[in-house]
Amino acid sequence: MQFRALILDSFRESLDRKIFWVMLLICLAVTAAMACVGFEPGKVSILFGTWVQPTDIFTVGGVLQVDLIASVVVEWIMDTVLGWIGVLLAIVATAGFFPAMMERGAIEVPLSKPIPRWKLFLGKYLGSLSFLLIHATIFVFLTFLVVGFRWGAWLPGYLLAIPLVVLLFSFLYCVSVLVAVVSRSAIAAVLVTLGAWVGFTGVQSVDDAFISFPEWQEYRVAYQSIHVARWIIPKTQDITYIARQWSRAANPTALMPQLDADAREVISRGEKAEAARLAISPVLTLGSSLLFEAAVVLLAMWKFSRTDF
Repeated sequence: MQFRALILDSFRESLDRKIFWVMLLICLAVTAAMACVGFEPGKVSILFGTWVQPTDIFTVGGVLQVDLIASVVVEWIMDTVLGWIGVLLAIVATAGFFPAMMERGAIEVPLSKPIPRWKLFLGKYLGSLSFLLIHATIFVFLTFLVVGFRWGAWLPGYLLAIPLVVLLFSFLYCVSVLVAVVSRSAIAAVLVTLGAWVGFTGVQSVDDAFISFPEWQEYRVAYQSIHVARWIIPKTQDITYIARQWSRAANPTALMPQLDADAREVISRGEKAEAARLAISPVLTLGSSLLFEAAVVLLAMWKFSRTDF
């Protein structure tokens, strides 16, 4: 009962922050913009037919390829709207939760209650995750309906993007919480978390480069070091590929059939690295990332429990 109350209290705190409503407006605005776009064989209409652009990019043999449309949507939503903009805003919005709770005059209230510190910590942590959960649920569900009713592409697996984006956020938020508990600074938590995000992405990108260019693997020490590091850190970039795999969306490179030899070679190398990612078990990818998160959360919980207030 106490644990649930702590989670609800953290969620109510997020409702008091203006950025919660800013993110909600962004969700509704993007959904409305998507609903204004329509696809028909040989053309794309904007603003419900106000402007029509002839194009065969989504049409093959006179048949509209809704799977290609769905692929573009999944890529764009997971990479941009949820994967970057949504998670970035959530990191900024939640970075101050723990520093605010640990301020003198504020921490005395929860500590005066018969609640173990670990339970107080976890309640706050899970309550913060609910901040993004509510936005992801609203946005994914609304866009799912738009893609289905407006474009005719029903992707039940796309709804799994909700837990996936929350997992992506949690992989980064654990770093934010650890820094917040140690420094009691929201600014430090944001900056270090963004730096960690860049680092996680960089390691995965370099490892992909080794896959795309097998000749680079001659540098055994560098290759093995990067490959091991990739499996230690959270696989933030893999979330998009898992979402596409679960939604059964097609590869968006199919939209680019007319390419010269050099461009096709570049695309082919990228597809090779992508195929390697898709071949990895989602359980292995998410499981290893969750182990990293668990280790960081336990360290932050230990620090919080040992801190003198």
